[in-house]
Amino acid sequence: MKINKSILLFLVGYCTYISIEVTYRNISYPIMGICGGLAILLLDKINDNISWNVDLCLQGLCGSALITFFELIIGEIALHTSLLPVMWDYSNVPLNFDGVICLPFSIVWFFLSILAIFLADAINYYVLDEPQVPYYNLFGKTVIKFKEK
Repeated sequence: MKINKSILLFLVGYCTYISIEVTYRNISYPIMGICGGLAILLLDKINDNISWNVDLCLQGLCGSALITFFELIIGEIALHTSLLPVMWDYSNVPLNFDGVICLPFSIVWFFLSILAIFLADAINYYVLDEPQVPYYNLFGKTVIKFKEK
């Protein structure tokens, strides 16, 4: 069951990331889909190992840091080797590092991470029948709780 869960979440992350990128940029790359798949898998693993009481903002920050790290590694490899094509350039975006990461997109990754957490939890609870009803705290107060099955 765990391998099926991992495959399902990976494919959802892969397809979702590619779809978002094609929608907004008219282009994407398979390696970015792989990053999307790995990101949702890792966010789900983190979510599995922490309390439901961890603030949603902290979970979003973890996701943003993870995705920004992926961006940094892939961007630097693309920029300094011929192993990957240069897939983006943040040189003209404020608060960038080497044109491969920047604060404005790290903020975007924060919100996309929260959506990925909701999506992974919905799949886990409604599709894969995991028992715990997902809920989310914001500043110490439960603000979102999934509808029980």
